[in-house]
Amino acid sequence: MNRFAFVATAVAALFITGAASAQSIGVGTGPQASLTNRLGSGVAKVIADGAGLNTRAVPHTSNAHHTPLVEKGNITFGVSSTGDINDALAGRNAFEGHPVSKDWVIASRLVPLPVGTLVRADSPYKTLADMKGKKYACGFTAHKTVKVILDAYLANAKMSENELDCVNVPNTSAGTELFLKGNIEGTPSSLGGARLRNAAAKVGGIRILKMDNSAEGVAAMQKEYPGSYLVKLDEKTPGVEGETWTMAFDMVLMTSTKTPEDVVYKSVKALYEGKDGLVKVSPVFRSFNPKNMLVKIPGVDIHPGAMKFYKEMGLTQGGS
Repeated sequence: MNRFAFVATAVAALFITGAASAQSIGVGTGPQASLTNRLGSGVAKVIADGAGLNTRAVPHTSNAHHTPLVEKGNITFGVSSTGDINDALAGRNAFEGHPVSKDWVIASRLVPLPVGTLVRADSPYKTLADMKGKKYACGFTAHKTVKVILDAYLANAKMSENELDCVNVPNTSAGTELFLKGNIEGTPSSLGGARLRNAAAKVGGIRILKMDNSAEGVAAMQKEYPGSYLVKLDEKTPGVEGETWTMAFDMVLMTSTKTPEDVVYKSVKALYEGKDGLVKVSPVFRSFNPKNMLVKIPGVDIHPGAMKFYKEMGLTQGGS
């Protein structure tokens, strides 16, 4: 009987171990082919390869849809912007009436995301203030974080939305389509190289509008979008003419306090060691810096498994 009991116990242990290793770890993202989906796909690939965990990206209509699932531990990780985090903590915009709890915590900073306004290269516009009275993509009813970004642009330029000839669109994709068709003269956009080259090819050249990098301009922008900052764009970037400063914010990998410590530890370790693998999935990860993975965002804790690894690496808690 003892031998049979031992065999049964051993088989059960093997079954449990196998089930745990086979458990799918989801990384919540925005829609298929969106920036957050590309980021999540890279994260899932590198965690799978580096930590040996069965990880996959799980696209959603928006980041707001996967946030409560991550908070409850139904999805292990989620890719969010600092704007999403600000809104989720405050219970506003897409999170109106249902702010997140303290269970929603940080695993890692991923990459900075530069954003700006696109205009045609043959237009006379150099700054947003030059576009007063001109047709510009506004509204963003299906992507409310972009409305906050636009408010930050306007504050930086000492403008209000009613000074633009606003053309309401649901999201940035719709705004870009109108811009490419020539129906509007300017639109907010993320500034990934492939997106910029595609837009430039279709309209015969683009320009990225310059933002005010004075202390006053930065403070006005940050009042509308806490955690944002200005970055100086590389002059080789399509659409850059001379010294160009534009807005940026962090993309962050979120998780839940319900996620086991060892899962988060192994995952952030794989990311720390996996930049080459991340870049192979998407060139957006070229700006990923393992030394900057530990980020401080007011009101949000760091997962203990992540903090354990960061302490071992001697990383200090910074932030934008």
